[in-house]
Amino acid sequence: MNQTISIHLRPVNPQTDFPRMAELMSLNEPEPVTIEDLNKWLKQAASERIQRRTAALDEQGYLLGSNNTGRDPWMTPGRFWIEVVVNPAVSRQGIGARLYTDALEFAQAQGATSLENEVRDDLPDMLRFWAKRGFVINRHLFESTLDLPAFDEQRFTGVIERQTANGIRFFTLADLVNTQEEQKQLYEINRRYAFDIPGREQTFAPFEQFQKNIFEASWYRAEGQIVAADGERWIGMTAAGYFPSTNSMYNMMTGVEPMYRGRGIALALKLLVIRWAKAYGVSYLRTNNDSENAPMLAVNRTLGYQPQPGKYLLLHQMPAHTEEKTA
Repeated sequence: MNQTISIHLRPVNPQTDFPRMAELMSLNEPEPVTIEDLNKWLKQAASERIQRRTAALDEQGYLLGSNNTGRDPWMTPGRFWIEVVVNPAVSRQGIGARLYTDALEFAQAQGATSLENEVRDDLPDMLRFWAKRGFVINRHLFESTLDLPAFDEQRFTGVIERQTANGIRFFTLADLVNTQEEQKQLYEINRRYAFDIPGREQTFAPFEQFQKNIFEASWYRAEGQIVAADGERWIGMTAAGYFPSTNSMYNMMTGVEPMYRGRGIALALKLLVIRWAKAYGVSYLRTNNDSENAPMLAVNRTLGYQPQPGKYLLLHQMPAHTEEKTA
């Protein structure tokens, strides 16, 4: 459809634009995005990050949408993320297309060879928008939630106790001094288990960025970083964060060393998260799993997690640039 609203583009001004940007971004996220979140993400960004945000405003200066494109130095070479958010009340009027073109031109000027994006799987119009621009589904992440007040732990009596009887001990970062060496151990197992996720790019942020992303995050609670150990060896972990705006927790990742899998350690770790969340008084837990991660999906079904709308991870391989030859 032809554009019917006159807009102009300019760089995002965090001080004036973040309130409206947070409002629009929250429409597509399971948890509200706050101004504090946007400022925190800006502060936590790697110094080597390449990034640009552009705002789209109407004639009265009201923000109707924005884009965000860039890359971190540890990403796949040539890979850039690209995001476009538009007020649904003015969709299908060319604003998203203008913002996308602006972001694409910036990424191309920076040497981008591929682009990535996330789209909720229950928003077909958004998926069509990106498909028209060459994006294809690369992975599918399922979101699911667990109603904590209705959860009956008696169904799992003895699961944790059997692990401890077999010599596996469980502790949280709150039980430790939380030294840099302990943080590095947590980083290493997070990195190893992340690489086990089906279809995931084999890239991971460096330790210094991990420290910013985790230990400085507003959702971080030391009690939510739970580790399983065999003697002094850390052989499993799970992580959960608290989100006060919805009084909920997000179980972010659970992983176990290959030789220890199939013994019920992942189930025990998730049960410990549930115990902590219930004691904290939250309303529900949520988590995400790759559609091809059958073992973890099975654990979540056993616990009673209910499927919710998830996300498609989209990828666009940009055609190689070739100069025209002249005779």
